[in-house]
Amino acid sequence: MTGARALHRQTVHTRASVRAGGWPDWSGQPQVFKHYPSGFPRLALARLPDLRRLLFLCAGLTARRVYGDSTWFLRANPSAGALYPCELYVQARGVAGLADGIYHFEPDGERLCLLHRLEGDGLESCCRDNRMVEGLLLLVSAIYYRSSWKYRDRALRYCLLDSGHLLGGIEAAAVCRRAACRIICRIDRQRLAACFGFAGQEHAMAMVVMGRRCPERVSSLAMQLPFVSGSGPFVVNPFIEKAMEEIGRPDQCTPAPGGVRYPFSAETLEDAMARRRSIRAFSGVPLKQREFRALLALAAMPPALDCNEPVRVLAVVNRVEGLAAGIYVDDRCLAEGDFTGMARHLCLEQDLGGDSGATLFLAGASDNYLPLLLKAGLLGHRLYLGATGLGFGCSGIGAFYDQEVASFFDTGDMILYALAVGR
Repeated sequence: MTGARALHRQTVHTRASVRAGGWPDWSGQPQVFKHYPSGFPRLALARLPDLRRLLFLCAGLTARRVYGDSTWFLRANPSAGALYPCELYVQARGVAGLADGIYHFEPDGERLCLLHRLEGDGLESCCRDNRMVEGLLLLVSAIYYRSSWKYRDRALRYCLLDSGHLLGGIEAAAVCRRAACRIICRIDRQRLAACFGFAGQEHAMAMVVMGRRCPERVSSLAMQLPFVSGSGPFVVNPFIEKAMEEIGRPDQCTPAPGGVRYPFSAETLEDAMARRRSIRAFSGVPLKQREFRALLALAAMPPALDCNEPVRVLAVVNRVEGLAAGIYVDDRCLAEGDFTGMARHLCLEQDLGGDSGATLFLAGASDNYLPLLLKAGLLGHRLYLGATGLGFGCSGIGAFYDQEVASFFDTGDMILYALAVGR
């Protein structure tokens, strides 16, 4: 098993695979919140309102749903199946009211759990650029069993896309704060796993610099945490573990400066982050052409990634005023016609695919699979927030007939993600 395409092929959906059935083992259902033992000090974020708002917009709890005896918490960042494999760690230096240290964010209690006090060491030592960061340095990780419990091998994609969504939330929160942020994919994942005690169950995905780089260098991370389960039950998935080992060292990377601009105010963006939801049904009212093009513009702006891989937008336009229905690639119409039935079929016969104003498929060809999928998730988050802020809806669709989508658009690219947008 080598190369991005080989990994991607092993997780494709086909008509046969979708109809093969199989249910998750409900006795092994994972928990979705990670908590360190009570001996670790906690800090209520109510004492730090600015940081509380930042972390809420990135990964906070925004709603609660009760189904029978089960309670599901929804968050600012979407997740496949509402399984939320991602965790968020926060390193702070020179932040008023907060001791210099590495913390774990507990969204269910709006608390920070202090894991390690900094004494000249830090997460910077696990980056190629190990200059000290004054301010915040965030680490996004994924506990893959939370997703593989239901989605098996395809959970590899969902962990990467969900991590990208969380990165997109961090990017948008930085826009609201009128601050810069930089996403780092090339990190020492083995050292991080050893220092955090991840024990193969949790994987570091990316870091985000939200602070000022200083001349001083950080060469060590003197932290040795015990293993703490973030899922409760756990079943090893050899495919995902081997895949994470293979994709964890991206190379020949091209950085991008970033600088996303949303088509509305920072206040509207912040509101959109707090009330974002996945739309469940469309009304059939067409999108306006300017709205559709605003979304395409958001997807075209490169994020501030140290490993920025090209992602194309393939679209089935169903109902957009002033645009012919048909097949579009990067805003160019390749064929006119009514393809609503095909769009529905490609999205595993889900009505969202054909009832939308447009159904977008993100595609890419890079062999740097980890940053490629992270970027697809990040762009998906921009589309969610852009649609919400403009007054309509979006729904991410991680399940589609991969090979049929590629054949329909006549592309050799890997199909990474689908999103339906509309009213």
